[in-house]
Formats: sequence, C-alpha cells, structure tokens
Amino acid sequence: MIVLDGYAVDVTKLELEDIIDKSVLQLFLDNFALGFNCAAVSVGRNGEEFTNPSYYRPFCANYIHTSAVGDARCASCHKEFGKKAAASKRPYIGPCHAGLIDFSAPILIEGELIGTILGGQILTSPIDESKVRQVAQEIHTNSDGLVEAAEKIDIVPEKTIEAAAEVLYIVANALAQSGYNRIKADLLSAELANSFIQISSTVEELAASAQSITGNQSSLVNEINTVGDNLKSIVSALRDVSKIADQIRMIGLNATIEAARLGQTGKTIAVVAEEIRKLADTTKSTVASIDTIKEAIEKSVNSTVHSANDTLNSTSEQAAAMEELSAAVQSSSSLAELLKDMSQTH
Repeated sequence: MIVLDGYAVDVTKLELEDIIDKSVLQLFLDNFALGFNCAAVSVGRNGEEFTNPSYYRPFCANYIHTSAVGDARCASCHKEFGKKAAASKRPYIGPCHAGLIDFSAPILIEGELIGTILGGQILTSPIDESKVRQVAQEIHTNSDGLVEAAEKIDIVPEKTIEAAAEVLYIVANALAQSGYNRIKADLLSAELANSFIQISSTVEELAASAQSITGNQSSLVNEINTVGDNLKSIVSALRDVSKIADQIRMIGLNATIEAARLGQTGKTIAVVAEEIRKLADTTKSTVASIDTIKEAIEKSVNSTVHSANDTLNSTSEQAAAMEELSAAVQSSSSLAELLKDMSQTH
C-alpha cells in the first residue's frame, strides 16, 4: 500500500503490487523458469505468493504444497530466504526445508525489503532417499511418491544456479526501481500541478489587483486634471476681481478729488472715498496673496500630475506584465495537469 510521508513515499509500507505489474512479472518468471529449467515464484514481505508458481516440480506442487504442514514450511522458508538475501543485499542460494536447492533475489527499495523472487526446486547432487522419506513423514504425505518425484528433479551445476540467481536479482530490482520511480514521478507531477494551480490563482489575483490599481490611478489622474482646470477658473476669476479692485480704487480716487473740490461739504465724501481706496488696496493685496498661493498650488498640481502619469505608465506596464505572467503560468499549469493525468493512466 502506498503511504505518503509528506511528499515522500513510506517504503516501509510499500508492497510488490504497488511497484511491479503482476502480469509483466508473471510473464518474465514463466520464461525464466522455462529457460533455466527450474521453478520460480515471487513472494511478498511475509513470504506470501505474489505471482503464480512457474513450472513447479511435482515434488513441490503435488506433495509439499498439498500438505498444510509442508505449505506452511514453504512460506516460512521463503520468508527466511528473503531475510538472508536482504541482509547481504545479494542473491542467496541454499537448501530449502525439503532438501532441494533454492535461490532468492531480494527486491530492495532504498534498502527496504519489499519482496523476494525465488527460483530453484533443483539439485546439485543426487537425493538422499532417507532424508526425503523423513520429510514425507513430517508433513504427512506419501513417502514413496515423494521419493519418486525427487528422483526426477534435475541436477544442475552450481555455476548455473549462481547465474540464474544473478539474472533474477538484476531484472527483479530493475522492474521494482522503475515502478518506484514512476510512483515518485506521479507524486512530483501531482505536486507540480497543485503548485502551478496555486501560483496561477495567486497571479490571477495579482493581475486583477494590478488592473484595479491602473484603473484607480487613471481616475486619480483625471481628478487631478480636473483640479487643474478648476484652478484655472479660479485664476480667471481672480483676474476679474483684480480688475474690479482697480476700478474701485479709481472711483475712490475720483471721489477724493471731488471731495477736495467741494471743500467742507465734501468731507463726508472724502471719508467714504478713503474707505473705498482702502478696500481696493486690501482687495488688491488679497488677490496678490491668493495669486502667490495659486502659483504654489499650480506647481504642486503639475508635479502631482507628472508623478501620477509616471505611476500610471508604470502600473499599466506592470498590469501588462502580470497578464503575460498569468498566461504563462496558466499554460504551465495546463501542462502540469496533463502530466498528472498521463501519469495516472500508467
């Protein structure tokens, strides 16, 4: 069973079925057993059969495995062979519980024993009949039949057995590593797809935000331009006020002259004329002060408009760049999703 530890595979929970196609392994073992004239089978972590037995000898198929005791001993023997092979990380060759020569090839993933490929049911020398009969007695099967089946077992040179074990080891581990790499690739592609989806979502939000900022900045520029236009209207109005102040001052001056001509009678007119001139001077002075303030405001508005336009250009460029980035990320996300889907179909 595939169990994840974060984004890594927990190899202590892996089984043969997780990393090796059973039908492919079955086909390989059938051909291997036929080619090397021996039996073969793959077993899991605890010695349970993963593939069907390939060319089991009648000695095992018709006698040992038909006995509950014999079958249990075989499972225990398979497990023990797997442990010994795993300990050395190399193929192991030795006698099984029934006296035949077997060999095992450990299937290792990052040093963890996932299963074992077993071959054998052969001999390197003629059988010891007394030992065969003792085995038959222990597993409660027909001793004559077991002896007859033992006599038909091939006697094979040790070098041939060593070569067969090495072939099993190389091929089985190549299949296992390939399957394990596929699982890791699936996880990485899934992680990549998820990451791109998250990035794509974030970039889309940033792109929308950039567009919003651009819109707000454009509105700000328009507002500032409106302020500038209003300021021009104020300047025009101030000029009119200044002209009126000049006219009032002229009226006051004329009134003063007229008051002087009238003498005592014109004293009241003189006072009024003086106040009119003072009002005109005050108005003129106020207009001048406002004009100075206007120039400062106008300068500030112009500077703000310039800065706002620069900012608008920058935000527009950023928005365009974000849109391009968003498109690129969405394209990458689509590719990652495609990779994920492809990996899940294999």
